[in-house]
Amino acid sequence: MALTNSQIADILRQHADLMEIAGENSFRINAYRRAADTVKGHQQAIDREEDFTSLPGIGTGIAGVLREILSTGQYSEFEDLQEQLPGSLLTILDVPGLGAKRVARLYRELGITSLPELEEAARCGTLATLKGIGPKAASNILDGIVFLQRRTGRVSIGVALPLAERLAHHLSDLSGAPVVVAGSVRRMCETVGNIDLLAIAENPDTVLAQVLDLPDVASQSERDGAVATFQLQQGIGLRVQVAGQAVAGSAWIQMTGSAAHLAQLGDLPDAATEEECYAALGLPWIAPEMRENLGELEAAREGRLPNLIAVDDLRGDLHLHTTWSDGKASPLEMATAGRQRGYEYMAITDHSGGLGIANGLKPDRLAVQRDEIHGYQDAPLRLLAGSEVEVHRDGRLDFEDDLLATLDLVVASLHSGIRQDIETITDRICRTLLNEHVDIVAHPTGRLIERRQGATYDWPRVFDAARESATAIEINSDPARLDMRDEHARMAANAGVLISIDSDAHNPVSLALMRYGIGIARRAWIEPHMVVNTWPLDDLLLWLAERRLPQRG
Repeated sequence: MALTNSQIADILRQHADLMEIAGENSFRINAYRRAADTVKGHQQAIDREEDFTSLPGIGTGIAGVLREILSTGQYSEFEDLQEQLPGSLLTILDVPGLGAKRVARLYRELGITSLPELEEAARCGTLATLKGIGPKAASNILDGIVFLQRRTGRVSIGVALPLAERLAHHLSDLSGAPVVVAGSVRRMCETVGNIDLLAIAENPDTVLAQVLDLPDVASQSERDGAVATFQLQQGIGLRVQVAGQAVAGSAWIQMTGSAAHLAQLGDLPDAATEEECYAALGLPWIAPEMRENLGELEAAREGRLPNLIAVDDLRGDLHLHTTWSDGKASPLEMATAGRQRGYEYMAITDHSGGLGIANGLKPDRLAVQRDEIHGYQDAPLRLLAGSEVEVHRDGRLDFEDDLLATLDLVVASLHSGIRQDIETITDRICRTLLNEHVDIVAHPTGRLIERRQGATYDWPRVFDAARESATAIEINSDPARLDMRDEHARMAANAGVLISIDSDAHNPVSLALMRYGIGIARRAWIEPHMVVNTWPLDDLLLWLAERRLPQRG
């Protein structure tokens, strides 16, 4: 189907927005915006055979862009720019009233790259301290986030989980009753349609009446006995159920779901705890993230339930950015924050030079950074000198092998060309996995949840290459990515592929994103020993050393 003038204008305008975030030439940015206005206002559908330069504000360069869009339905430079920016940064552009110039400032000055980070900065007051923003503008931005959430209908787990926890805490304070999170949020689904809470109390009237006193609650929708539904200011539905202590366990299982898991369980006996309820059914307790009717009941009956990984199992983070590229803290500041989380080690993996938009490091700067990291005497934990190395469209890496060999750890990632055909891009990632200097492949598909479809691979081939080379594939913990997704992570683990769960943090606060990656890993039935950054430092270093032995190839 041919693109309309409005759709073509949107491509031009969005490209201009991304160029502004990237700090590109203002003349070119304005040229794209003028062209967008001209195309949108053109009375007839533009045709690739017409002389675009006869239209106001369109020169030969943008005329060529228009021909490419009309011929292919896309614009390669726009797609490349989308893929080069920190993935979740793109979602911020959707917030009403938040233009590209302000998004660029938020990114550069506060390190904000995602909606959860933006909401947190608005709520805690950090946003209001930025020159030119102030309390009123910060409040308007928060309203814009709320509007966006109403518009999309589904909410990222990165937004929904903190909101659900905050609601549960506040309701418990008001009512004096224990309140727990249930539903798809508790199962750590990547997006959710509503929030479910269970309050354990004997008087439903008292608890449900107090829900309306929560500041996030806009109105009550309906009530049926001990269950009531509400509408939150964020545009998300809230369901609250009240259950007495004697049946709390059964109610929590019922309210957590999923529907398919509950259908397999059948009628639930009354029980005070989940463990007692499952035991009455002849089953051990099953972790919420596994309750999807994907074989968990069979595994439970046969004693094969996995020992799922937990946040406390992590000993380090192997994908981090600092002020050397597009991060907002120094290596030592990131290390201090990691030590506070109980980590033993961290890898500094700033972008390579091929990602110029992120202030990527050229070989000379990387060598200086490497030597500086190796020279730290008082680091609060073991810092590894690494790099997030760009994989070019033809499969070449950004750095030569002799430079990569001097690094402690190499993370490789694809930021461009993720729409290549399945055979081409599978060949490309397999070549990367088989490179003796690559230790981890990060966010392999490059997807952005509900925003950009990621690469399509021949996954069995990918996992064969990863297993053969003992290269780890990452679960990226950024809620906008969660890449690999749970189904692929489970396939990888079943194929004997090593996993790395990393925050991809650009600031100390984002280290806390790890719990979302852990949630995906638990949904994938992953155990601690499968994840390289649960290993003690000596074991991690041994793995890295063995991968660099000459016989690898």
